[in-house]
Amino acid sequence: MFKILELSDLFVDACVRDESNNLMFLSVYGRDTAIHQLLAAFHLGRSDGGFDSMRLRDEDTGTVHPVSVQRPDRLTKHTGRLPSNLFGNLVHVWVYDPVMLQPDKGSGTAWVILDEAFGQDSRNRLIELIWSSYKALSPIPLLDSWQEVVLRATEETCLEFMEGNPFPPLGNVTAVRVTIPESFSDDVSAMVRAGMIGISGEEARWMEEARQQLRPQREAA
Repeated sequence: MFKILELSDLFVDACVRDESNNLMFLSVYGRDTAIHQLLAAFHLGRSDGGFDSMRLRDEDTGTVHPVSVQRPDRLTKHTGRLPSNLFGNLVHVWVYDPVMLQPDKGSGTAWVILDEAFGQDSRNRLIELIWSSYKALSPIPLLDSWQEVVLRATEETCLEFMEGNPFPPLGNVTAVRVTIPESFSDDVSAMVRAGMIGISGEEARWMEEARQQLRPQREAA
């Protein structure tokens, strides 16, 4: 859990930033008054008590993480109220850029966010969500049987795992940015011509051949 240092009694369990440290997603808990203060501060000038950046302190390690809030007009929110407990009436708010939930076909960009830390256990769920984003953004139809080949061939150009970012996700969350370039249709067409994918099971044969080529290398290692 992380504490927002600029305001009292606000706690964050997940935060996603882009490569420039801009806030993309924030999951925050607090009382009504504190939540309203936070949301208002995003849109107020410094002279009026607002801020364009904030600090999140890890309550376990004491590490402080900066978060930039330079584009508040892009942020929206989803609010829920938790059942009453020892801490009183708490509100849970998601503050996020809409592109986190809805792919932006104009820019060819989508984000995949998963409510668990990046790791082998989350891999299958993550891949399925990434592939769904590919299909939503692609200007041409993609067959599900092409998934493994297309992802392998385009991972370096289309996927940015934010764990490798200078400003990685905070909390129990995984984030990946998917970007489909203008050349994507040509890239897929090239895969078809090369026999890597097709409508007659070409992708299965190609993957098996690729595995056969890798097998001697693994055995030698």
